[in-house]
Amino acid sequence: MAEVLSRIRSALFTPGTAAARLRNAVTAGADVCIFDLEDSVPPGRVVEARETVRAAIDELGGRTPIWVRVHPAASHDMPLDLAALPLAKLQGIMLPKASHADDVSACHSAIVAAKGSTQLALIPIIESAAAVLNAGEIARSTGVFCVALGRFDLSADLGIDPDGGSPALSAARGAVVLASAAARIHPPLDSPWLKIKDLDGLGAAAERGRADGFGGMLLIHPSHVEMVNTVFSPTPEELAWAADILQSAGDATGDGQGAYTRNGQMVDEAIVKRARGILARANP
Repeated sequence: MAEVLSRIRSALFTPGTAAARLRNAVTAGADVCIFDLEDSVPPGRVVEARETVRAAIDELGGRTPIWVRVHPAASHDMPLDLAALPLAKLQGIMLPKASHADDVSACHSAIVAAKGSTQLALIPIIESAAAVLNAGEIARSTGVFCVALGRFDLSADLGIDPDGGSPALSAARGAVVLASAAARIHPPLDSPWLKIKDLDGLGAAAERGRADGFGGMLLIHPSHVEMVNTVFSPTPEELAWAADILQSAGDATGDGQGAYTRNGQMVDEAIVKRARGILARANP
């Protein structure tokens, strides 16, 4: 899993019923393509979507990492989804509406039952108040690569406007980031921007997500990929700063120093750690 997935900035959703769009998705430049069997698929077309997604994975697997969003763990459709997929050609399974660690365990068990690799990445979506309160145990569950925030379902659960600046939603965002860091998994993926043509709004949302500690963003349209990849990548200035810090830290530690001054700034291990993180994000 580690060799295939390193840093995810952009994860592009595509409905599982849209064969042509699935083919186009892998050319959009997203770090991951998510073929969807859940919310974007009408209940009466789920069987059709499974076949369409299976055929697309057989055809396209290997061009870019592919995840599939299956149905929730509590649904009878989740094991049927997994049984229909060529799991060996996938990099991850996205699990919606994961409320607690038992949901992740159920998905993991269903993957094993479907003869899938135990190294397949799991990406639970935090979409309810209960999930936020259980984010720590979800993030620490076996097989979890990262978690994602579903702020629209979460906002509906809380009875708030998802764009209203609610302190509860801000707290949930912080909880998901902290749970991911504490579990030492990939930083979480932020919710998608729904206004397809509003690229200024997309950019602002991505900048906020990065500032809040998210590692990337879920996307619903190929036109959003380039901007999100740019926002969640280190800038040239950040890379130059990080390289300088690491070079100076090597010189300093070679002389047996601890904290020291570089260009008028105190540098200690926390600053060096941040510099290492910036350089690690340079090549997803």
